[in-house]
Amino acid sequence: MRMNYIVLDLEWNQGNAEVEAELPDMPFEIVEIGAIKLNEEKKMIGQYSQLIKPQVYHELHHITRKLIHLQMQELEKGKAFPQAAQEFQDWCGSDCLFCTWGPLDLTELQKNRQHYGMEPMTDGPLKYYDVQKLFSLAFEDHKSRRTLEYAVDF
Repeated sequence: MRMNYIVLDLEWNQGNAEVEAELPDMPFEIVEIGAIKLNEEKKMIGQYSQLIKPQVYHELHHITRKLIHLQMQELEKGKAFPQAAQEFQDWCGSDCLFCTWGPLDLTELQKNRQHYGMEPMTDGPLKYYDVQKLFSLAFEDHKSRRTLEYAVDF
């Protein structure tokens, strides 16, 4: 079996401080999964995009609204998280390595799965490349954590 690279970007929403205190296991609710799949030759062989219907936070946080440029009405048309997460896992396949801008997307993916009683995606830690860290190692001072927008402009 050949390994694929999954370049992943999640968007998530958060509640206000009162709601977050009631849900410490899930401070961020995933509202969109976006990914592309690359083969071992780094050629794009697929893409996945799915809006998630919010079940925890029913209003968009003001920061989230600025970042994702979506309205709650659009998200209401999305799939339930468990269905979308399972479809995404099936789409990824069993032998993949994730590429994310920092480790938080994979952390939140696992937290959201746990919140819905879903099994972890693997028995151990998810294999991934932290592209933000790799950018710092290749082009910066090995410590900086730049934004994705900065890296693209660079």
